[in-house]
Amino acid sequence: MSQRTADGVRERVSSHNKNQGINMRSIIILLLALGAAPPAASQAAEQSQAAATRSQAQAQIDQARAGREEARAGSAAATASADQASQHGQRKGGASEEEQLAIAALEGLISAPQERAFPLLKRVLTSQHSDKVKARALFVLSQMDMPEAQALLLSMASTGSGELRGEAIRMIGIGGDKETLGKLGAIYASGDKHVRQEVLNAYLIAGRKDEVLKIVLAAKSEEESDAAVQMLAAMGAVAELRKLGDSGRHSKGLVQAYAIAGDLDSLRKIATGNAPIETRADAVQSIGIIGGEKGRAALRELFRSPQEEIKQAALQGMLISGDEKGLLELYRSSTNPAEKRELLRTLTMVGGDAAIEAIDAALQGKSP
Repeated sequence: MSQRTADGVRERVSSHNKNQGINMRSIIILLLALGAAPPAASQAAEQSQAAATRSQAQAQIDQARAGREEARAGSAAATASADQASQHGQRKGGASEEEQLAIAALEGLISAPQERAFPLLKRVLTSQHSDKVKARALFVLSQMDMPEAQALLLSMASTGSGELRGEAIRMIGIGGDKETLGKLGAIYASGDKHVRQEVLNAYLIAGRKDEVLKIVLAAKSEEESDAAVQMLAAMGAVAELRKLGDSGRHSKGLVQAYAIAGDLDSLRKIATGNAPIETRADAVQSIGIIGGEKGRAALRELFRSPQEEIKQAALQGMLISGDEKGLLELYRSSTNPAEKRELLRTLTMVGGDAAIEAIDAALQGKSP
């Protein structure tokens, strides 16, 4: 086995799911906040606030992208080493000497004949051992291809309680047995919010994009749908996300997922399509999260839209992407005084040499 850890897989997945929601919520709140300019602050204060706002936006964007890459790395690390996986229990408050001895004994079963190891694992899982020790036993069990071992693992995932149940579900993802993974759908359907999230984590680890797509299509609430959609984004499942868009699903969660996945084409398709104006504006703003030359060029084009909502969304997107060059270009070409003031204001928020040049020219009544 690789020296990368199964525990590392779990931590990556847990960290991704935790940070993903926070990051994307923060980005959307930030985007909405950018739409309202402070009424009468000094120029110095506005510049300071704008710089801080843009810095925060960039940090949130970087974290969202890092979360996506970390989740992909977690999926690739499903063959983690058994030795380091045992650290899972020890990090959660530390294991006693008795627990450490039991964990060390369980590690020895990894290389033992399966028909001899299985009865011992089964006895541990039905004993009074601590959850730390049982979690270790679940990992060893997940590495067995015996039908009896997979059945026991599935039983723990179906009827277990608390963290141990979630551990069993994650171990099914790490084990990667196709038949056992195929039965997680029923556990998802009958489980609570926590169980459903653990099943999504298992699918992420195992790279089961089709199963996550099925969950989205069968979701009974927008919250449930968005959780699965964001998991697809973390998996880099661009094709599956596009299927959702082609089916007419244009939720805010899907727009966010396209941004996380870096799918500029899908965001442009929504931005110029027949979706509700609020959804289209969200798509335009999210292009700013993707950034890059193609994204910035798309925002400059969208800024010329006759619809004010789209124009404002494009302006906010350019602010987030830091498109100093594009803002200056639009400022120079604009013949609308109100529009020029707004472009200049946004340009000064981005900062840089172009902003100083534009400010100096404006003060002298010239064009930069």
